[in-house]
Amino acid sequence: MARSNVPRVKQEPGSLANTGVTRVLEVETMSDQLHREGRQLRSTAPSISTRPPPPSTIGYPEMEEDEEDECMIMEVKYNPKIEPGLEASHNTSIYHVTQSIQGSFIGANTALKDFGQPLKPINDALGELQARGIQHVANLPELVLVGDQSSGKSSLMSAIAGLSLPRSAGTCTRCPIHIRISRADEWSCRVFLNRDYGFSPPPHPITEQDVTAANRFPPWVKIDPGRSQSHRVEFKTVRDRFDAEEIETILLCAQVAILNPSTPHQVFVPKLGPDNRLAKPDILKRKEESSEAQFSPNTVALEIKGPELADLNFYDLPGVFNTARRQEDSYLERVVQNLTQEYVSRPKAIILWAVPMNLDTENSLALRIIRQAKAEDRCVGVITKADLLPREAAERWFEMLDGGGHHTGLGYFITSRQGHDLEEQTRREEAFFNRTADSTNEWPVCFDHFRDKCGIEKLKSFLSYKLGYEFSKVLPEVKQKVNSRLEAIRDQLSLYPDPPANPEMEIMRSLSEFSVRVKDMVTQQDFMSYWDQHYAEPFKQRILALKPKYNVQPPKGQSAARDPSPQDPIFIDSDQDDSPTPTPSRKRPAAAPPAHPRQRVKAEDAEGRIFPQTPAHNRLMVKPTGTPGSPRRGKPSKTLLDIRAMIQKNAIPGQPGLVSPAVYEPLFVDAAKSWKCHIDQFINHTLKYLEARIMQIMVTAFSKLKNRAVYKESLRHMNSFIEEQKKDLREKLFSIYQLESQRLFTKDSESLERYKTAEMRVLMRHRNYYRIAAHNGSTDINPPRKIEELTDEELAQETAKMAKDLRNLGPELFEQELMVAAYTRGYYLTAANRFTDYVCIHIMSGLLPRVATVIDTYLHDKLGLLGGGTTRELLDKLMEEEGEIGQKRRDLLAEKETLDGAMDIIINVENREQTPQQYNGINASQAESLQTDVATVRGHESPLSHRSRTYTATVLGDA
Repeated sequence: MARSNVPRVKQEPGSLANTGVTRVLEVETMSDQLHREGRQLRSTAPSISTRPPPPSTIGYPEMEEDEEDECMIMEVKYNPKIEPGLEASHNTSIYHVTQSIQGSFIGANTALKDFGQPLKPINDALGELQARGIQHVANLPELVLVGDQSSGKSSLMSAIAGLSLPRSAGTCTRCPIHIRISRADEWSCRVFLNRDYGFSPPPHPITEQDVTAANRFPPWVKIDPGRSQSHRVEFKTVRDRFDAEEIETILLCAQVAILNPSTPHQVFVPKLGPDNRLAKPDILKRKEESSEAQFSPNTVALEIKGPELADLNFYDLPGVFNTARRQEDSYLERVVQNLTQEYVSRPKAIILWAVPMNLDTENSLALRIIRQAKAEDRCVGVITKADLLPREAAERWFEMLDGGGHHTGLGYFITSRQGHDLEEQTRREEAFFNRTADSTNEWPVCFDHFRDKCGIEKLKSFLSYKLGYEFSKVLPEVKQKVNSRLEAIRDQLSLYPDPPANPEMEIMRSLSEFSVRVKDMVTQQDFMSYWDQHYAEPFKQRILALKPKYNVQPPKGQSAARDPSPQDPIFIDSDQDDSPTPTPSRKRPAAAPPAHPRQRVKAEDAEGRIFPQTPAHNRLMVKPTGTPGSPRRGKPSKTLLDIRAMIQKNAIPGQPGLVSPAVYEPLFVDAAKSWKCHIDQFINHTLKYLEARIMQIMVTAFSKLKNRAVYKESLRHMNSFIEEQKKDLREKLFSIYQLESQRLFTKDSESLERYKTAEMRVLMRHRNYYRIAAHNGSTDINPPRKIEELTDEELAQETAKMAKDLRNLGPELFEQELMVAAYTRGYYLTAANRFTDYVCIHIMSGLLPRVATVIDTYLHDKLGLLGGGTTRELLDKLMEEEGEIGQKRRDLLAEKETLDGAMDIIINVENREQTPQQYNGINASQAESLQTDVATVRGHESPLSHRSRTYTATVLGDA
């Protein structure tokens, strides 16, 4: 048969058919009904109640008594349009309601004054737990309102909340709103900003490419949920019941504050104006038009209490859309869809899907997201804009309501919110569903089968009970998780000691122990010995190793066709004194004579004897062992010819054979320049060692106060103390360095002579070694062994052999240059030993005694504990927990306080449930029956009917 000709009508629990009361109703096809409705006068139309029934008649809506109406048996007529066989399929007659015995629709909220009392403790507890923010510990049931843009969601939200909420273009769709409404003796409205996401914009305009699986809400980044409490701030509290316009002003200002995180939220709080009404701040319009963010996943939370409110707790999300208003905001399409998907995917969420009756449900983006999350069974459809139903679409909606498509596990409710304010919307919804003369549109009679789903009050009743029931199911699980988390917090807090009973005594004890132990340390022999061995002595050896070096080797490329002359370069290698033990050199045959015979130039000594000169041989070169000169500075060694040039340059005319003092000073100063970096290194190493030892003592002395501000402050002051000592020491040591590097000066002639003689011996040994090797034609000459490496016998043998070989050589032509080099090196050693003594004595007799003297009162003074001025305020400040440990403790204590309160709420609810009680004359059994009637959707049994505790499965009238 064609479904378009026969509407599906079923009997519902609690109907007359189930109670034995016979009522026969005329059956019409939908086309007949629509035709008849077109001729019907609104003033005589039937009335459909959109309010929940009174408790006395719960479960029997058709038998409700009214002052003006009486129960009536209606005439039964057989409709010839019913196809054959249909009547036989029903034992009772198919009926259609044409008249309700209930009263007409009454004003918003007042119908619920006594209606939701049985579940009030549960719903109140759920709302308080959600407000406390325990979702990171346990999932809580919650209502989530979703829908496409222009689906009537804003009007629906306002109707559920009982408040006129902002509906200005754009703003109301740019952040989620968390609304908690509950019944209370006094009216109040509190607005909070929940900042669970931090604002972190990229350095470029946001595009669709920025929206990724890891970054779902750019430019917002999730904050650690363990610290979420610190991001909940109260925005505004209203104790007097302001009008809807002022509530809308508060909420609008709160949303603009959410969208401008860089501006303190206080500047957006509305103030009372001259007319004693809330006025929008001057900054609001500018920040609203050019906000920092076009959207935010952070929520604005409203806690609304009043004597005529239901008990509900829900989230209203921005409407999803396919096309942004501006091209540059196209990324918001995915961001808003991501937000909807996140809320819908929460396992305990009850989804309210707002779907307008004037649009095709096939195009609903919100429904697609619900299906992708497999949340249809947790979804209740809320049909909005029933007054705009196209006549040709009635059959499609009737079929969907009757279960023929777009399945929602919790069924459907129908609303019609026309008008600008709540009062007008309530009045017009009443007129529309009751088909009174005030109605501007016709509500088809064929939908009377779903009369118990029409009107916002029916929806609120169902949601209140559904939410309470779901919470009662998970209450044991929530309790267990909260209790487990509290135990874990207590275990973690045990790692951080409680504050001492007497903070002043503990601080003074720690400071006294610290100062005594530091003083003992810097005066003890083991500390000074360790410093001398690991820092002072290495510093001295580095300075001594920097004495001037010279190279005595023949230069590369010198012609072998002539003997060396006084102008030929002769080197004394600066590195030979420290070179490793050389391998023995071996003689090789002299190279083949060159094309031009080598000429020997004879030299005469002072007595006229002639000696052959050693021919210069370009093969007689020592293999390079590194960069000539100081290997640390990379400077080339000076040659004897360099010294000769300096002597000649500074020679005084008419004084032949004399060396000017101006020759020595540059040679020494050039070597002493490298002291500077070693002084810095020595100072840093010394103070670093001292600081490390002091900090070790501080850790021990402040072991009971390590997570307190006094410890952090003491560390900071001691770091400053070390820096002060370092600065003072550097000034003193660099002053000494400046004195040493200015000129040559010593009164220690004995040391100078001793060092000069020793250095002359070293230089001459090297000089003779290479002269003999060159004369003998040796190749691959290695440096001579160090004198200290030779035994007495080896040294005597070397000396005798060298004296014998030197008899075949002429006199030393660079004796004066060698004497200058020896003097320079001798003075350097004299000055370097003096300098290192001065440096080290400034540590031993300056720095360490000064530390021992100052440390007694240094920290007392810096912490403000001298002079008897210790105040309670100062002690509290010093005993504050600081750093990561302090923050962790504060976070744990804050979370513990939250969960302790949550546990109190849970236990209170359990105690209420364990004892059957009455609320305003409604006992537990009646409340169960109430739930059965209100929450029945398309014949489904109430979810509360399965409970075995306070709300039993007994239904009024059951045997």
